[in-house]
Amino acid sequence: MQQVRIKGEKRMYEKTGYCGALLFLGCLAIYDIKWKKIPAIVVGASGVLSLIYFSVGKHPDLYSAVICMLPGMVLLLLSLLTGEKIGYGDGAAALALGFWTGGLFCMVVVCIGIMLSGIYSLYRIIRKNKEPIPFIPFLLAALEVMFLYV
Repeated sequence: MQQVRIKGEKRMYEKTGYCGALLFLGCLAIYDIKWKKIPAIVVGASGVLSLIYFSVGKHPDLYSAVICMLPGMVLLLLSLLTGEKIGYGDGAAALALGFWTGGLFCMVVVCIGIMLSGIYSLYRIIRKNKEPIPFIPFLLAALEVMFLYV
């Protein structure tokens, strides 16, 4: 009986993080589509809230924190190496997303988001449209795809 309650509480904790991530990426997607910019205040506020969420609900340790930050750190490194073809805001958003959802879940979401944006980029190349595309809406779509399977 005790184990069932603990398992249910863990599931509720995860769903709360998923809802926080969905709200966070939904707000950022609007900004990213409309202005092609991600406001630092929204990313910073979500980062603080996600850190609080991470430290209160899970058993926080350094290893878990590093795993949660890994997808965002990879995107930030790619931003640096590509001369910001992938924006720093995208990497910062992935950092916060990692604390909301967990590192492995976030890694899958980022990979699906890259795949979806790649497919859309091929379409735009065929149409000879060279404008930059926003990445956050693809992360949001990838997050929703993952919700279907979790």
